[in-house]
Amino acid sequence: MSTHLSISASNKSIVVLPFVNMSADPENEYFSDGITEEIINALTTVKGLKVIARTSSFAFKNKNIDVRSIGHQLGVGTVLEGSVRKAKNRVRITAQLINTNDGTHFWSKNFDRDLKDIFTLQDEISVLLADQIRENFGHIEIPPVLHPTTTHDVKAYDLWLKGSYHLKRKDYEDIKAAMKFFKAAIKVDPNYSEAYAYLGETYIQAEALNIFPNEEGNNLARSAAEKAIELNAENAKAHLVIAYIELFSAWNWDTALRAYDKAIQYGQSEQNDFITYYYIFIKEDFERAIQVAKSETETDPLHVHSHWQLGLTYYFARRFEDSIVAFNKALEIDPSYAEALRFRGLVRGFLGKFKEALIDVNRALELIGGLGPANFDLLVLKILMGKNEEVLAVLKKSKFIDSSDPAILYSLLNMPTEAIYWLDKAYEERSVNMATLKTFWVWDNLRDNARFKEIYAQMNFPPSIKNKKNLEPITISEVPFVNPSLLSKNEIAHHLGQLDKLMMEDKVYLDSTISLRQLAEKLDLQPNKLSWLLNEQIGKNFNEYINAFRLIAFKEKALNPKNSNLTLLGLAYESGFSSKTVFNAFFKKMEGVTPKSWVKSHMK
Repeated sequence: MSTHLSISASNKSIVVLPFVNMSADPENEYFSDGITEEIINALTTVKGLKVIARTSSFAFKNKNIDVRSIGHQLGVGTVLEGSVRKAKNRVRITAQLINTNDGTHFWSKNFDRDLKDIFTLQDEISVLLADQIRENFGHIEIPPVLHPTTTHDVKAYDLWLKGSYHLKRKDYEDIKAAMKFFKAAIKVDPNYSEAYAYLGETYIQAEALNIFPNEEGNNLARSAAEKAIELNAENAKAHLVIAYIELFSAWNWDTALRAYDKAIQYGQSEQNDFITYYYIFIKEDFERAIQVAKSETETDPLHVHSHWQLGLTYYFARRFEDSIVAFNKALEIDPSYAEALRFRGLVRGFLGKFKEALIDVNRALELIGGLGPANFDLLVLKILMGKNEEVLAVLKKSKFIDSSDPAILYSLLNMPTEAIYWLDKAYEERSVNMATLKTFWVWDNLRDNARFKEIYAQMNFPPSIKNKKNLEPITISEVPFVNPSLLSKNEIAHHLGQLDKLMMEDKVYLDSTISLRQLAEKLDLQPNKLSWLLNEQIGKNFNEYINAFRLIAFKEKALNPKNSNLTLLGLAYESGFSSKTVFNAFFKKMEGVTPKSWVKSHMK
């Protein structure tokens, strides 16, 4: 086996920048944004490829920043940028892939299609991108189809894109708009699985914003998600919606986990909020939860929510100092993010830093107009400060939407009778906070109470993992991605022999358009297997392998007196190189000097 070349892990990584809307109508922004997101979603199904999440990608929207700077900020080797022009029933998409190390373009293509072909076009672009990354930077596993669509109706798809655009914004009016568009998409195509799944997620968001009561929102979300699964059993989004409902409202821990497993199996990212909460509240495995939350900050480093989620995870693990660091990072990204402010205030309160804590929570209250959970946080701070009478006065005259809120406050006040009264109500209401009974320390004053023990037993929590060390890789199914041997020893020997023949006798490297897929076809070999063979057995990615033969051919031609009347670039093209930039960069990388200097030193 040849010695492996050093291939940086960060090179097998990409950020897809928001495609520029080149359409005459500025309202087509949702369409170019949607195309961008669809390509991101497709690439996330490629094992071994790091794909920056949408939120961090869109942080660069409408900003003229050098791709090398973007690559450094996000820790990626490649950037995709492009544009979309939509006019009537036609669409033109341009795309170019750029190396963030030196800013060179190593792939670009224009696509002109009928709008009805948009579904196959998105997958085609995604496969071409993944191929280019694999050919230039090393082995990754590319599925045959990266992002199968669940509709072929362009109008329904257009409505779904509009709904998805509003869902991402997550404020009150946008959630209502998202519901409208998803329902409209379903009306156009009643068999549109993805529209049902996204409608299910929208109902959960609507419930959180009190557009629907808890029970009604959960029922609507479950119905939409189940319809999505009926239409497409492999709809990852729908299975994740079911997982959330089973975890926080139905309290069916095993059912929630099975739904989550299916979501992962069908393409959902393993770095997500659900599994973080599951590890914290159900398994009591804080270290694993922290690992997941950290991984999310790596794939979405400019998303305020990712850092907030990491801070929240540290908070529930009682690692308060680490929590503050994460919340500080979130507030660096968005100083007006009230959720990070209020939780940082709570953490500071538990650390006894009451002055700073009050500043944070009061600032959060200012930002959200004096409404919301920051009022609850202020009462928690006052309990920590010993102002119990003041809190009791507020409790006596307050009305509560969620009965778990007064239950927590009375628990912190060490008033078990009152706390249990409200906890019983929270149990009947199926409050989402009931899922925290096992591990959240705010309930500690009640743990010896007989009624608390009865409620706890009724919820049937599974045994704890208890922060075990030597953790397995992060995935609930606990099957990490590895590069297994895709070929037997005999197959390896056979195909290496075939490769030698194609290179030494047939000289296929002289074809400047040869791709890994085309070479695999000549070998009658699946492309993933050829990629694995080149990287794992020969120690080179596809382009390194092919260009090494081209380099030998060029040297022979350059030193041949018969070719003295030809330019070096002409000889490079004759040797199979496709561009001056690629030729010069590869030659200098391998020889340490320019082609001209090398030839001059060898002609003496």
